[in-house]
Amino acid sequence: MTTTRAQRADALEQWAEDVDADDLVEANTAALRTIAELVEQRDDIDTALLDAIRDARSADRSWSEIAAMLGVSKQAAQRKYAAKISA
Repeated sequence: MTTTRAQRADALEQWAEDVDADDLVEANTAALRTIAELVEQRDDIDTALLDAIRDARSADRSWSEIAAMLGVSKQAAQRKYAAKISA
C-alpha cells in the first residue's frame, strides 16, 4: 500500500471509530475492494517489470529488443523506463 492509501485507510478507520452506529447504512463494497486489490497487484507488477527491464539492460539487451517485448517502440520504451531503471 502506498503512503497515500495507507493514510486514507487510517483516516477511514478513525472515522469508523467515531461514527454513530445509527448513522450507518449498509453498502456493498465488493467493487471497491476489488479495485484496491488490483491496484496493489499493479504496483507489484510494475515493480517486477522494472526489475526485469533493469536485468535485461544489464544483460546487454537492446532497447529495441525490450520494446518488442513491451509491444511499444524503442523510443517509447526508453522514454518510459530509462530514467526509472538507472535510479
